[in-house]
Amino acid sequence: MAGLVDAAAEAKTKKLVPVLACVLKQLCNRNDRIPLEKKSISKFHALRPPAIAVADYLERIAKYSACSSECFVLSLIYIDRIIQDNPFFLVNSLNVHRLLITSVMLAAKFFDDHYYNNAYYGKVGGVPCQEINSLEIEFLFMINFNLFVSTDQYDQYQLQLFQHSSNTQCHCQANRVPAR
Repeated sequence: MAGLVDAAAEAKTKKLVPVLACVLKQLCNRNDRIPLEKKSISKFHALRPPAIAVADYLERIAKYSACSSECFVLSLIYIDRIIQDNPFFLVNSLNVHRLLITSVMLAAKFFDDHYYNNAYYGKVGGVPCQEINSLEIEFLFMINFNLFVSTDQYDQYQLQLFQHSSNTQCHCQANRVPAR
C-alpha cells in the first residue's frame, strides 16, 4: 500500500514541477522586459541569470530534496506572497532560482515531516550554506513569517496550476529543450 501512495505522490510531483516552471518562466519573461530599479534589488538577485533553465532547476530540486508535491504548490504561494507584500519586487530571471530553492526549503520545513538541513538545500540549489541561511531569513521577513496556508487557498492555487497545464495558449512544454 505504501508503494502505491509513493508512486501517486511521485506522479503528482512530476506533473506539478513542469507546470510550476512554466508559470514562473512566463512571469520572468514578462518581468525581464521591465527595467530593474535600485529599490527592487534584493539578496535574491544575481548579477546575471544562472545557466540552468528554471524547469531543469525545479526538476533538480524535486529529485534531490525528496519533498512532497505539496511543497511545490506552497512554494508558489510563498513567492506570490512576496510579490503581494513587496510592491517593488519583481520575480525575474535574476532572482527566480534563489526564490525557488528558498521557498521549497521553507515549504518542506513547514509542511513535511522529514526534510534536510539548509546546507543540503544549498548544495542542491548551488548556493553556499551561509547564503541559503541569509536568503531564508530575508524570505521570511519579506512574507512576514506567514507560512500558514489555508486549505482553500492551497486548493485554489493547485487548481490554477493544473488548469494552466491544460491551457492551449501555453507553449512552455512544446518549446522546452530537455536537459542532457
